[in-house]
Amino acid sequence: RRYVGYMPENADYYKYLTPRELLHMYGGICGLAGKELRDRTSELLRIVDLEKQSDRIFKTFSKGMKQRVSFAQALINDPEVIVLDEPTGGLDPVARKRMRATLQDLKKRGKTVFFSSHELSEVEMISDAVGILNKGELVMSGDMEQVVRQKGERQSLENFFLEIIGEAK
Repeated sequence: RRYVGYMPENADYYKYLTPRELLHMYGGICGLAGKELRDRTSELLRIVDLEKQSDRIFKTFSKGMKQRVSFAQALINDPEVIVLDEPTGGLDPVARKRMRATLQDLKKRGKTVFFSSHELSEVEMISDAVGILNKGELVMSGDMEQVVRQKGERQSLENFFLEIIGEAK
């Protein structure tokens, strides 16, 4: 709990809590308390751009707002390893850009970020390394640039993925 943060694909939290209450609850589970927890909660609400909505109950939020709360929850303990499942699903373009910037910042701070996504353009923009699964089996992994430069020419990750699973036409 101290070193890992997790964001599920579907943010299905207690619908009558506010983002602030939710972050306080998860922060407490991770051992945060007092001023440290209040400061971390405020910082994360600012990062995910939900300061003004921090005291609205969760059930009134759009999918994108729920995703942003879920992202903040995954970061509450300032984890060393962050696991994100479809983190940009439901986000508008501004929120996607902010999340990418936050993920880049986490990488610069030495954090390890694992994420799964069907949005391969997002994967390509963020990742240093990639693993491609097909029907639950790892079929390719490696440095992002090496993977997309297979056969000498650079191609998009999406095109490479379709080619490697035999769906390119």
